[in-house]
Amino acid sequence: HSPSRPSVRSRRPAYCLVSGFSAARMFCCCVEDTRATSMVNIKAVSATDETAAADEPVVLEAKAAEPEPKAIFEPPAPPPAPPPKQAEAPTFDVVLERPTQRAAFGWTLDMLSAKALHIEALAGDPAAAVAQYNAGAPAGMDIRAGDFITKVNGVSDTAKSLGDTLAKQTKATVTIQRPETYIVEMKEVNKALGVDLNYTTNGKMLHIGGISDDGAMKEKAPQVSIGDWIATVNGQTMAPKELVAALKGPSLQLEMVKAPKV
Repeated sequence: HSPSRPSVRSRRPAYCLVSGFSAARMFCCCVEDTRATSMVNIKAVSATDETAAADEPVVLEAKAAEPEPKAIFEPPAPPPAPPPKQAEAPTFDVVLERPTQRAAFGWTLDMLSAKALHIEALAGDPAAAVAQYNAGAPAGMDIRAGDFITKVNGVSDTAKSLGDTLAKQTKATVTIQRPETYIVEMKEVNKALGVDLNYTTNGKMLHIGGISDDGAMKEKAPQVSIGDWIATVNGQTMAPKELVAALKGPSLQLEMVKAPKV
């Protein structure tokens, strides 16, 4: 028989906008929300490379009464080299300047990560500080939606403190960190996922705020950590409520974003 549909608890913090008007805009309140979800099963994926050796020509020569050849012993092949160390998420510093504290930087930030600000979206105002920087940014060092801010003026702190500091600055140096992604495959779902999910009203991802010890996430996907994000379900980018609802499926593919390194 089909198992009863499990549930996962999600919290929906209020939408957070850093526009420069006041530090108070950085505070979020929470309301409880409940959505159905499903078990996560990880499908092991491996790849092998096969290289076919070219045939070497064989030359046979007739020789008179040669002694029997001696046995040739070849040393064992050396062990394979260890896999290369995974590169850290690229980070770089950006100096942003706005005319007054009331002028917008030109982004929308949330504070779902404990010690980083998440850039939820970029504004379309070409006169905003972020747009001005991006117009002349070095290749690969532009600010993008989905990036994280891990430091302000060289200092690491809580997400709230980073936001408060930014709200008071007209000129600030921010450390940008690109998101790192990985894929989780889920099949034959029959156990509760066992995660607490947080999201903002206008966001596009789900933030994992907690993982229970007896849930499928802990058992089947130990690489998933508190602080990671669910970005897509079955390749689809959706509103947070739709992402939560989509987790009910018995066979899922999740694109995950790792928690920022701070």
